[in-house]
Amino acid sequence: MQQLPAAWQEAFRRDAERKPDLADPLPERRLARLLGAFLASGLVFLVAPGTVLGVWNLIGISSRRSAASVSPAWIQAHGHAQLFGWVASFMIGIALYTVPKFRGGAIRSLPLGWAMWAVWTAAVAARWVSTVLDWNWRAAWPAASLAELAVALLLLWQCAVPARHTGLWNRVVFTGFAGFAVTMVWQCIAVYAVPAEPVIPEARDRILLWLALWTFAFPVAWGFSLRFLPAFLGLHPPNARAVDLGLTFLALAAVSYGAGWQPGGALLIASVGAACGSLGLFGRPPRKPKVAGVDPRYPLFVRVAFAWLVISAGLSMGRTRGWTGASRHAFTVGFLATLIFAMGPRILPSFVNSRELWSRRLMLASLLLLTLGCALRVASEPWAYAGDSAFAWSVLPVSALLELTAVVVFAINLGVTLALPFPAWIEPPSITADLPLYWYVASYPRTRRILQRAGLVSLARARRVPLSLTLREAAAADQADEQRLLAALRDYFEARLARALREKRRAC
Repeated sequence: MQQLPAAWQEAFRRDAERKPDLADPLPERRLARLLGAFLASGLVFLVAPGTVLGVWNLIGISSRRSAASVSPAWIQAHGHAQLFGWVASFMIGIALYTVPKFRGGAIRSLPLGWAMWAVWTAAVAARWVSTVLDWNWRAAWPAASLAELAVALLLLWQCAVPARHTGLWNRVVFTGFAGFAVTMVWQCIAVYAVPAEPVIPEARDRILLWLALWTFAFPVAWGFSLRFLPAFLGLHPPNARAVDLGLTFLALAAVSYGAGWQPGGALLIASVGAACGSLGLFGRPPRKPKVAGVDPRYPLFVRVAFAWLVISAGLSMGRTRGWTGASRHAFTVGFLATLIFAMGPRILPSFVNSRELWSRRLMLASLLLLTLGCALRVASEPWAYAGDSAFAWSVLPVSALLELTAVVVFAINLGVTLALPFPAWIEPPSITADLPLYWYVASYPRTRRILQRAGLVSLARARRVPLSLTLREAAAADQADEQRLLAALRDYFEARLARALREKRRAC
């Protein structure tokens, strides 16, 4: 610090005495990187271990017209990659990024968040690889299950920061987090003393899937919907009474399912109905939806997703393998995947350093292909497994290939969005010498090298930049040409200007 100019030293002293006028953008950028890591690993699990293996399994089943023709270990590996590798990775990442912030606090430990990502990704990958390759799974399964349970418990701890702001969404989301922990506890029980092959016994696996779908994924997706959908779709405020009823019915359904009572399915339908009613999705919205940057038809697909949720709850009343499989598919692909495909491009790019979706056309294509594939799968699976229709068996591979194409299109679109340099959201005329130097280099790290080349030699020597040092003060300290610095910055921001700002400029 003693080697820096006097203006820099004075700025450091100011920082120690008073709070800067502008918020520090660096913590937000670091948290966005963590979210990006969860999204990236989730996309990997979605495409290869999840969907590709699922398509391979379904083609094998359809060609022989028997579920017994494919290894049950591969079927379970596909389900684990889809539910925990993809869906749970997305949900954990989004929760760490949003929930503490929405509660009025901050994540308890960012390094621990990265440890959660590493442990979760490694555990899911170890579970999948050991199952598919039939390799060392007796050791890998218990270790991976305990690791996943640890992440579920840490998620509760990371998000349960002291709350200044709570709402209906908070209650429902934390119900899902608790369900996540219960699911992981049951998984540890389910993999204990497994038989001679890497397959969870059917009775245990059926309970594991029910818990994962209805006590974890459903309330978490519902809770986030309560938080985001009213603002983005222009809906009425959530109905508190419907939320309470939905949670009550869900708790009763869980008890009924665990006890083997018949009313469990009806209670599940009632919970889903209350969830839809709490959002007011199917009524006339009082405001127009926010469609900037994405395909304007995404609100329709959000409603389609919740329609699939209703269908899934209804199909869960069936007792045959075909009806059960159709119910699970309506939930995982119809509800979860469609909801993520519709809302993900709207909110996730903005979370990860205010990016813009790469392609609106690919967003629409993925939603159309997914909806068509899911409709064919859910409609044909009960008839195929009942042995009543050879045509239904021939439809199943078509549905799988349509869904695979949808998944690849979605993954490419979101992956390119995350990989591209994030855009600039400040117009070049707004670039002034009165803005803090720290704001430039923390919000847009590439400006650091630009400013160094333009004359800020002290920036190359400094390990950290004072928060209150303005660009004008930094230029004077290094005897740099202030106008040259501003010109270099304006060229940079003009080249990286966000698409939405360019469109706004053209419209004006």
